[in-house]
Amino acid sequence: MPAAETDCGEMPAAETDCGEMPAAETDCGEMPAAETDCGEMPAAETDCGEVPAADTSIPVDVNVPGVSPVSSSLDIARCISEPGTITDDLKFSLISNRIPHDNYRFPSRTYKDKRRKSGVIHRRCKPEWLKTFEFLCYSESKDGLYCLGCCLFPDTSHRRSKKLISEPYFNWKDAMEDMKEHSTCMYHLSSMAKLHSFIGTHRNPNQRIDLSIRYAESERVKKNRQILSSIIKTLVFCGRQVIALRGHRDDESNRETSSNMGNFKELLQFRADAGDVILQEHLRSCAKNASYISKTSQNELLTCVKMYTQEEIVKEINAQPIGPYYSIQCDEVTDASNWEQLGLVVRYLKDGKPIERILEFIPCENVSGEAICDAIISCLIRVGLDPQKCRSQTMDGAGNMAGKNIGAAARFKAINPKAIYHYCSSHDLNLAISKSCQLKEVQICLDALKKLGIFFKYSPKRSRRLEKAVDEVNEDREEARKIDKKKFKVYSETRWVEKHTTLQAFDDLYEPILLCLDAISSKERGWDSKAVVEANGLLHKISEPIFVAAFQTILHYFRYMAGLSRKLQGSSLDILQGYRMVKDIREIILDSRANDTDYDQVYCRMDKMASSSSTPLKVPRQCLQQTQRSNVPASTTKEYFKRSVFIPYVDALIQQLEMRFSNLAEQSTKALLLIPANMAHISQSDINDLKEIYGSDMPDVESLGQELVLWKHMWSRQDEQERPQTLTGTLQSPRSCPTMYPNIMTALQLMLLTSVTSSSVERANSSLRFIKGYLRTTMSEDRFNSLMLLFIHRDIMVDIEKVIDTFARRNPRRMMLQSPLGEVA
Repeated sequence: MPAAETDCGEMPAAETDCGEMPAAETDCGEMPAAETDCGEMPAAETDCGEVPAADTSIPVDVNVPGVSPVSSSLDIARCISEPGTITDDLKFSLISNRIPHDNYRFPSRTYKDKRRKSGVIHRRCKPEWLKTFEFLCYSESKDGLYCLGCCLFPDTSHRRSKKLISEPYFNWKDAMEDMKEHSTCMYHLSSMAKLHSFIGTHRNPNQRIDLSIRYAESERVKKNRQILSSIIKTLVFCGRQVIALRGHRDDESNRETSSNMGNFKELLQFRADAGDVILQEHLRSCAKNASYISKTSQNELLTCVKMYTQEEIVKEINAQPIGPYYSIQCDEVTDASNWEQLGLVVRYLKDGKPIERILEFIPCENVSGEAICDAIISCLIRVGLDPQKCRSQTMDGAGNMAGKNIGAAARFKAINPKAIYHYCSSHDLNLAISKSCQLKEVQICLDALKKLGIFFKYSPKRSRRLEKAVDEVNEDREEARKIDKKKFKVYSETRWVEKHTTLQAFDDLYEPILLCLDAISSKERGWDSKAVVEANGLLHKISEPIFVAAFQTILHYFRYMAGLSRKLQGSSLDILQGYRMVKDIREIILDSRANDTDYDQVYCRMDKMASSSSTPLKVPRQCLQQTQRSNVPASTTKEYFKRSVFIPYVDALIQQLEMRFSNLAEQSTKALLLIPANMAHISQSDINDLKEIYGSDMPDVESLGQELVLWKHMWSRQDEQERPQTLTGTLQSPRSCPTMYPNIMTALQLMLLTSVTSSSVERANSSLRFIKGYLRTTMSEDRFNSLMLLFIHRDIMVDIEKVIDTFARRNPRRMMLQSPLGEVA
């Protein structure tokens, strides 16, 4: 008969076939096993029918046989030892797999028990406990139980026991009582509430409060950013197309009080009517202090656009292979509000080619050299550029710019000795052309052209008569010889290319102009006396032989200069190309002075032009003493005009070109010796100078000598015709390897940073009138610069999201533009 169950739930096992008494498993999980063929230890046999006494349940060792219940990665003991690795998915997996599978055999633990003959008793975890208490989770590695709620969702506001939380529970004797007691603790109840909530929200994420809040905030932020994106796109559109944003009293205007709310608001309304539902709802329901379409919000958003554009330019400068080196151009201009604006342009390399971009217009209350230098340095530092990385500065010849001691260039070079000053070549060329026209006959010719342009410019009636004269002349001409131009502009002293354009236009329109002036002065009635007198004077002036000779002479040589003037205004020209082009033109003019080929062409056109006016070429009256015009001796008319006009003008032009373009800056000349075509002229002293000038910028200046030997040897094997003659050509040559010649490539690239002219800043100054005209003179500097950068840098695409991020960071906003809880997963 099997023994009765004891108080502690132990069952003395019946005697087996081999005479041993295997113990039955008790309710509390104790398993005093009999030794079987499987190797289990038999429990001590009790005295006949006696009830065994209570044991002390002191663990002796741990026996861990059996099959793994779950994956080791889902063992709760391992997970809580690394709390930072527990994710929501892992938590849910631990909860779902807390009970081992049905075939799992829990390992037994051996405890001391003095009641038994063997002195030990076996106990193990019972699956029923895991089913009874839903918070329990079994750990195979520790052979113990943990409370899922207290481990995964701890409530640290109460004192807690270590068992079941940070330490495994394996007191199998008192398991039922301890589990019941633990289930009533306040901290456990709080943790279980969190666990139940977690299970529900994990199965149905829409029930999660944090996710609901984050999702709502995300949708709100997304909507707000869409609203702001529409507003910024409208601002960018206005800036690109030079459309004024607001009109007079724009802040007070609305649809109820005005039929015209201004360009910006009307474009927003047009966008809303075209299908932007979110913007339409915002404009209809937004608070007055959170509409983000006021002039203040416009200024802030435009400032963010300006900052973004400048950041993109600085990023391109910093991304250069040679490092963050650059050069600057600057020039002053007076805007419509009578403020002195200093345009600042930076030149850098992108994909091996020079790029010039306007960086900012700086308002200058003081235009002294010191004030301009301080303004330049402050601007460079503000946008994130190091003034010490500037390697060239190109300016005009004004005293406050080019002054030897106190000019802006000299002061900047005192701060950064490597910033070499270069005078603008376009200004030099313009001055050379202007100074060469000091000859009295040429001055009279140009003065007549100015008066003629003014005569037609300010009278629509006279302009229409000139157009009629053009049509009359075209009637008698073949299609190929018909005149396309119908307007004559005023001769400009400062606009470089316009000079050539005006002279060419006068040559094309000479016959219609003569016909028009003749009609106004004598053949037609209805003209006022002033028009008749002026037309008669201009007709005689442009028909005189001396005028014809001077005009055809300057037109002939201006045609040589026209291509150079246009080329110098490009931003991709390197300094060597520019000076070589000037040298070529100077040599051609010198050749024309030595032979009669060019003068024969000029005289042929003189004769043709004179025949058009029915005034033959003839020598003017001469006398022994003449002070008002040339009185050179000549035997023929052709010889007279050559001596009196042609040769003096050519001599003056050659002198000006030689004086202004004879020498480069000494530092620049040294780097130009690295051009393959110039390598034959380099010497050891030149190498030492190169080390002194560019040594601090070279990656390994000590190996420059060896590089030059290799560089010279490589190009010496090439024909002279195949050797590059420009900086750009040298850098783009496949033989120019930056890995093989790092120091030489660095010096050439730094040389390519040198601007030949300041034409880019001149163009930016010319664009200023489109943004700040007489109707838009009161805008702030940030607003003005933002609109200028949008108008000029059309190739820089504005990243609207980055602009919104910058706008959100600058100041607290009533409109939520960034979620404080982060993005929703």
